[in-house]
Amino acid sequence: MSQVGVQMKDQTQFSALPPAYPTPNPSYPHPQTPAGVQMDAAAVGQAYRDQLFAECARGNHQRTTSYGICGIITAVVCFPIGLICLFTDSEQKCARCGVILSK
Repeated sequence: MSQVGVQMKDQTQFSALPPAYPTPNPSYPHPQTPAGVQMDAAAVGQAYRDQLFAECARGNHQRTTSYGICGIITAVVCFPIGLICLFTDSEQKCARCGVILSK
């Protein structure tokens, strides 16, 4: 009987301690759901994708630059002057929606 009392005392002692590690704070946006509503994985993924495309619709594109093969070869062969050709033969594109962006 006394062992049960000791075990109960130890369990309450541990439950009052704060967690040993901090709770992570993710930097990506979470889809908002009403309280008490469960969403399946496909619905959560679709909501997240819709949120990312909404960013693109607002004009906040994720720019990536790709260089053409002619610009790369010219930059290597004609080094100082070839860099002009490299930057001329480049294309900026949104990684999320695929829209070609102007420079």
